[in-house]
Amino acid sequence: MERISRRTALAAVSALALVACGNNENESSAASGKGRADPAAFGHVIGSADAPVTVIEYASPTCPACKYFHDTVLPVIKEKYVSTGKVRFIYREYPVHDIDVPVYAMALCTGDANFFNVMDDLFEHQSGITDAASNGVLRAALFAIGQRHGITDEATFDACMADETIRQRLKATYDEAQKDGVDSTPTFIFNGEMFRFEGDIRDVEGFSAKLDTLLANTAGQ
Repeated sequence: MERISRRTALAAVSALALVACGNNENESSAASGKGRADPAAFGHVIGSADAPVTVIEYASPTCPACKYFHDTVLPVIKEKYVSTGKVRFIYREYPVHDIDVPVYAMALCTGDANFFNVMDDLFEHQSGITDAASNGVLRAALFAIGQRHGITDEATFDACMADETIRQRLKATYDEAQKDGVDSTPTFIFNGEMFRFEGDIRDVEGFSAKLDTLLANTAGQ
């Protein structure tokens, strides 16, 4: 899990032309996400809208813990809960580092239907992306990934990077994260209740147990 310091938050916020917000130190918040619009209004959705449990993930493409969840836990959750209609899963972009903004911009430019395929690619090459940023060749690394997902020429890529609507979309999602009290990645919201990626939910067994409990509770309602 990557806790977000004020310094790193400022870097990501600056990249989105936002003002910085303070961190929320609460371990969980039963009020998170309640009383607002359908959670699917923000983010990328897989699973049935009628699923009894909704899980929202706030994640950074350069966060090692996010990569671990994406590579190790999510495939099992998708097979066992999402594909069976038990869980609706919503992925929300949460830029932690300034390089996350162009990374997410490239992913968004490939189209929503292709988003999770691009995220597979990004997490697979996470270390290469961070190394490219350190070496001043992030643009080339992102363009190479974009080419594999329909961004076929540099003019299209450059237009994507300059697209203000992309930054506005990321800003809206970032603002929603602040309402939810997000201060680390990944952060999960299970049916309106926020949890950091720590303790019992850090592995497949614990995450599954959390979902099983929620499913049992909803079945009795």
